[in-house]
Amino acid sequence: MGLPSKHRKKFISHKKRWDKKTIVDEAVLVSDYALKNKNEIRKIEALISKYKSIAKSFNKSAQTKESDEAKKFINKLKLNGFLSTEAQSLDDVLDINVRNILDRRLSNILYRNKLARTPKQARQFIVHCHVGIEGQCITSPSYLVSLAEEPLVAFISNSSLVDEQHPERVNAAGGMVEVEEMEQIPLKNKRNTFDDKETKLDEEEVVEEDE
Repeated sequence: MGLPSKHRKKFISHKKRWDKKTIVDEAVLVSDYALKNKNEIRKIEALISKYKSIAKSFNKSAQTKESDEAKKFINKLKLNGFLSTEAQSLDDVLDINVRNILDRRLSNILYRNKLARTPKQARQFIVHCHVGIEGQCITSPSYLVSLAEEPLVAFISNSSLVDEQHPERVNAAGGMVEVEEMEQIPLKNKRNTFDDKETKLDEEEVVEEDE
């Protein structure tokens, strides 16, 4: 049977499976944060659902709403960066969305700190063991970075990217590098190309006959 922990479902199925707006919005998220697939969004939605359920359980009565456990829960979300520092009530937990969580991913922190040119490149650096927190290598782009850990995100000591003069570091510091525009040769459609070849062959035949 194997370990039960290995077979546990870690994400929730989407209720609007074939909704066009949902598909388009999720495609934008996958592109903006360089996600591997949409299952990563499902996991974030499951985490948000868990936080909202806890908030609702605290919000049932005035005693639990003002309890120490409720305050610790809000402070924990603040320290993780999921809530703003101005948040004070459990109602703010219900406003957490997918982007609030995705913004705390290690790949996004790396890109936001201008250590990578694109979110996709940031993901590549992490998977290739170039990035760590306080010297400890982390190979998971989905690692959620807390506010305390954010200043400690850097390239590990044995990585070639530690050198600030590394080409990728220089380009990343300058922002997104635009791809040089290639000279575009005007292309003809297949029919015109075929006609040109046929005309050329006919001309060669006429020249041979004249000779």
